[in-house]
Amino acid sequence: MKKIFTLLLIVSPLLLQAQLYIGAKAGATLSNYKTKTPWKEVANLGFSFGATSFKQLNTNFGLQVDLQYTQKGYYHKVCNTITDQLKANYIEIPIMVDYGFIIPSLDNFKAHVTLGIYTAYWLSGKYKMEGFDQSSENFDFSKSNASRFDIGPNAGGRLEYILKNGSVSLDFRYEMGLLDLQKRINDNTRNTNRALLVSLSYLMPIGN
Repeated sequence: MKKIFTLLLIVSPLLLQAQLYIGAKAGATLSNYKTKTPWKEVANLGFSFGATSFKQLNTNFGLQVDLQYTQKGYYHKVCNTITDQLKANYIEIPIMVDYGFIIPSLDNFKAHVTLGIYTAYWLSGKYKMEGFDQSSENFDFSKSNASRFDIGPNAGGRLEYILKNGSVSLDFRYEMGLLDLQKRINDNTRNTNRALLVSLSYLMPIGN
């Protein structure tokens, strides 16, 4: 958790200079572990919400920093009647370089392409199995030899509609975790996060 706040402290001075936009963001997540299993993998549906900020660096480039509560995990369909699911709750900070441009012939619309990194801390989780025997229990970090810290690259974009005093955006972002989250003895697979986030955001100017 300290690593996340350290990263936020490094970025904060950049955001506080000149014009800054802040707002809120909420949406859905579709996630799974990268590790392939013998079972059918179904997109694990969750949600995400939090604060977002944006600073225009020049005509086209900007810096976007978010602070979000995000659900990830996996969802396996063992057979038609048995499913295995993990809902994992994270606090995460995505930091992205943003390239924006006006869309010709569309008034008040801008398109943005983003590329960056994220860092996250695994707060809690819920493990659930449905089938012959149904069970639901809180995720045990010690028993699962789980790592709470995650980091990785992200890429995406957003379609922004400019308002009189602010803007609304439809955001898309794909995240690829780099760290093995659940290390098991005699298991060479890497349980890393993969997640697609789709959200709506609102930004308003503050300061100057």
